[in-house]
Amino acid sequence: MALTIADITTDHQAYAERRLRLRSQMILVRAERRVRVGDIVVLEFENEQTLRYQVQEMVYTERLTASADVAHEIDAYSRLLPSSHVLTATVFIELSVLETVREELGRLAGLQHSLALEIGGIRVAGEEIPGLDEDPDMPTETVSVHMVRFALTDSLRDAFRDPGVPVELVVEHPEYSEATPLTGATRRVLIADLALRS
Repeated sequence: MALTIADITTDHQAYAERRLRLRSQMILVRAERRVRVGDIVVLEFENEQTLRYQVQEMVYTERLTASADVAHEIDAYSRLLPSSHVLTATVFIELSVLETVREELGRLAGLQHSLALEIGGIRVAGEEIPGLDEDPDMPTETVSVHMVRFALTDSLRDAFRDPGVPVELVVEHPEYSEATPLTGATRRVLIADLALRS
């Protein structure tokens, strides 16, 4: 599974003609992959379809046509592709009062490092995925959007794929402690993500 330049059109007029239809389809796809953990934290789990859409939207809105520019966007988003042992998600910290966003993000500093999947009672810490231009060894500031991955061992991957094993998304931060079970359609699509590669 990979994103390639061949997947992306730089014919902006042709894309504009089907953009609304594709957006409507993507809303349904994202709804199954969207998990709210408490009042302000939302994770959207990514897959090839969601990431291809994001690259296409970037190419369209930025009016990119050069292959090198399209390739750069593909490189940026390909880091979020799941695999047989890795789930990836975009994390949104949804703060509604604009005047206090900076203060709230300061209070929630480090929240992006406080995410975990709990699979049958065993926690798998989320790892932040740095941006292409970020030093992975440097601590990151807490902002409204982060990208994380959850890397699973063979046994935890098998447990996750067993619908009988309970799985929760957990946020354990001094200022924010919440958990949400992964069930139903969301659990099914994530099980499919883990089956993409052997």
